[in-house]
Amino acid sequence: MKDKILLFLKGVLMGICDLIPGISGGTIAFITGIYLRLINAVKSFSFKLIYDLFKFLIGKGRYKDLREDIKKLDLGFLIVLLLGIFSAIFLGSRIIKFLLDNYFSYTLCFFIGLILVSCFIIFENIKNHNWKNILLGVLGFFAGVLFCLLAPVNVVPSLKYVFIGGFFAISAMFLPGISGAFILLIMGLYEFMINVLHNLSSNLNYFIMFVLGAGLGALIISRTISFLFRKDKCKTLYFLLGLVIGALGIPLKKIYEISFELNVIDIGIMFILFLGGILLVIVVRKYEKIMLRD
Repeated sequence: MKDKILLFLKGVLMGICDLIPGISGGTIAFITGIYLRLINAVKSFSFKLIYDLFKFLIGKGRYKDLREDIKKLDLGFLIVLLLGIFSAIFLGSRIIKFLLDNYFSYTLCFFIGLILVSCFIIFENIKNHNWKNILLGVLGFFAGVLFCLLAPVNVVPSLKYVFIGGFFAISAMFLPGISGAFILLIMGLYEFMINVLHNLSSNLNYFIMFVLGAGLGALIISRTISFLFRKDKCKTLYFLLGLVIGALGIPLKKIYEISFELNVIDIGIMFILFLGGILLVIVVRKYEKIMLRD
């Protein structure tokens, strides 16, 4: 039961991060030790499963085939994690909006601490430090910096555009260092989707299209990442490490933009929250190791 509660809380933290432009839920999954399991769990949702489910629903498929497909899924893990993620997204969207509107710098500093310590955790998982791997890390860093330089666009969202937004946002969410919320911000969909969540009943068509796009994106990106990890885990991790460090410039840039308005007390509180983010990761990691020993 304890491990399910811990998994739920990890999902809540991922969901909160996915609401903040510049903070990646994928990074949280990595530093809490569930990244690869999440990738493999999503990858297990094969196109064959979707096809067999469709055939079963229209009365032309066999339940036996569908049952065999379902057995391959890590459903228990996904259900608990997704409950945490969606609880945070639906209940936390108002809270996060309030914090970002009223305590913007404090909130970002806490998450900067989370992201910074995650770099050391990713580095710990890399066994091979040759020049080719380091070069990929440098490329990942510049890719992250590139995201910092991208400016949001203004568009009038259509159902098709929202579908595309869901596809790219979820793809980014699976990559540590790239925020799905930031992708939505770049595409001009961030505030629109926050409002959709606030008024779900009157925007159900947009929500469904976003979920469909996100579902397709999850199926494709999970297979891509899984392939890269099988091909060369160290190179993939080095690239992701560079991506995390480079993308750290996104929240740091926002902090710098408002730094001239801050006083000594503000800076002190920000530093304490920054240390709090680091401490939280250390506590979660230590608890994770205790759970694994037990």
